[in-house]
Amino acid sequence: MGGIDAGVAILLLSALVAGITIGIVVVVSIASRREDRLFSLDGRAPDAACRGARRLTGVTTRGPRAWEDAGPRHHSGDLHGQEPHR
Repeated sequence: MGGIDAGVAILLLSALVAGITIGIVVVVSIASRREDRLFSLDGRAPDAACRGARRLTGVTTRGPRAWEDAGPRHHSGDLHGQEPHR
């Protein structure tokens, strides 16, 4: 393989990697906007793109949250949501 052939191969490979990277960024951006528009981050992902974006960015739901199980609480303004010490 000559010098020009190797240069063309490197150029094509770098274009492929750049295209894949840009494609991933675009799909994650679109999925993120869809999740924001649907207010769906607290439930299941609406489609495969959103599931993939959640997996790639590390945003997952792992079951019921503590505030859902705890029920209503009355908070005092000076405690910032903490229970008083008794």
